[in-house]
Amino acid sequence: MLDDDNTEITVGEFVEMLWTECGADSECMAGTECGGAAPGEGSDASLTLGELLRYGHFCGWLEDSDERHPETLLNRQTAARIIHQFMVVELHVPDIADISTAEKLRDLYTCRVCANHIAQVYVRGMFKAQELVDEKGQRLLIFNHLSQVSREEMREAMEPLRSSRPERTNVS
Repeated sequence: MLDDDNTEITVGEFVEMLWTECGADSECMAGTECGGAAPGEGSDASLTLGELLRYGHFCGWLEDSDERHPETLLNRQTAARIIHQFMVVELHVPDIADISTAEKLRDLYTCRVCANHIAQVYVRGMFKAQELVDEKGQRLLIFNHLSQVSREEMREAMEPLRSSRPERTNVS
């Protein structure tokens, strides 16, 4: 694993970073989110990457490809999906209903499956728009789905999770 903040980050490295930000002693390890299936419960709560990926996939905040290919370089689309699903499943953070501010992203609906994940992290300020200027000189804002991200970008994106946990809902 590289230490330089401007280096690219893999899906596996990001999942470890996200899990660490949540904290192994927090509600994430309570075992209630996935029917008592939390790994490490009753132990020292340290997980191997394989166990963490399996747990995230089992709970639904990771996909099969994340678990099978953690060496894949992380892009903005995948990061948005993982963060959003982690917030919903592990932290019980409800979706923001009004995503109209995200609709200024010209490429929001490029991936219709990803649109809500992207909108949710964008309206929370976790990701910034990238600016382009078209041939007419007009400013366009895009999310730039497939652009790869650095460690520093991911640390900045997760700042809202660190500084003030998003409001949670009580799910029974």
